[in-house]
Amino acid sequence: MEMDLRIDGYISQMFGPAGADQYITRLLSGFDYQSLEPTNTPQWPGAFFVTTPTIQTRNVPPFIHINGWPAWLVDYQICSSGTVVPQYVWRPNLFDNPPDARRYANASLKMPIFFVHNNKVDLGLNLIRAAAGNCEMLLGARVAAPVGACATMCVRIKWPGYNDLDRQIMTRDQTPDRHTITLEKLAKWVARAVCQFLDEAAQINGRDPAWRIGDGTGIKKEDVNLIGLVQVAQGSWEPILQLDRFIEH
Repeated sequence: MEMDLRIDGYISQMFGPAGADQYITRLLSGFDYQSLEPTNTPQWPGAFFVTTPTIQTRNVPPFIHINGWPAWLVDYQICSSGTVVPQYVWRPNLFDNPPDARRYANASLKMPIFFVHNNKVDLGLNLIRAAAGNCEMLLGARVAAPVGACATMCVRIKWPGYNDLDRQIMTRDQTPDRHTITLEKLAKWVARAVCQFLDEAAQINGRDPAWRIGDGTGIKKEDVNLIGLVQVAQGSWEPILQLDRFIEH
């Protein structure tokens, strides 16, 4: 069965159809999301690649080459292990913070980051294991994370029924040369930010019963997997999260 990026992808499941349309259009510098025809390859099962030339003009190195053409990873087909946590695309308050609004409007977004395993089939990390630094199964675990030249990033979590949480994490190491942190270190820091959010949210009565966090029938840290990250503005990224079970919402 042919995969459909607008239905089967993590980004469409996370942001919903309208949010995914908005995000992909910005990501690909105005390329029409509805007319996008992603490419697949047997070497990367479940991955959606794009070959649009607008990415080349931004000097973004291709992820791979397919039949000699440069290709960029834009999304993955969702695996059937559980529900993807729905979130909305963050945007700054255009009236209260004009500098943020300008950065949002003018930012050229980095391609999404997916935590792919060495076998190129499995995807994502158990949140607790990742927060403990158990990320050695990641493909390119010790390669510099593709986050750009920034020294920090803001991780923005938009969990249904709870107030937003923003956490700043370092994307440079503490060596004299201040190298970009590795992919496994990025996964660790992001997982810790999400764990901190879940710990705090467990003390609050959420507004959406289906997405309640806490003991009993609530969602707990061990139920959550970190799939990847999407940049939504300059310096701002949202984690792609998936439960290990299905819920009605």
